[in-house]
Amino acid sequence: MNDSDTSNAQTISASAIWALERLAEIRYGRETPALGWSVTRELISAGFVNYPMNGRPNISITPAGRTFLKNRK
Repeated sequence: MNDSDTSNAQTISASAIWALERLAEIRYGRETPALGWSVTRELISAGFVNYPMNGRPNISITPAGRTFLKNRK
């Protein structure tokens, strides 16, 4: 873990961590869980998720988000 990962981990809320863990679960055709606006903004600001600008409502976890979750285990 480098310094930027550590700083993101310290500034992300428990709600955002929970939401990131739910997004990482395999859903087998189910929709992504609904996230509140503030949690979504927090995850985007931390660099843990991407939100496409083309209007599609799909959020995807970035490599940084996957690394963060892997380091928490």
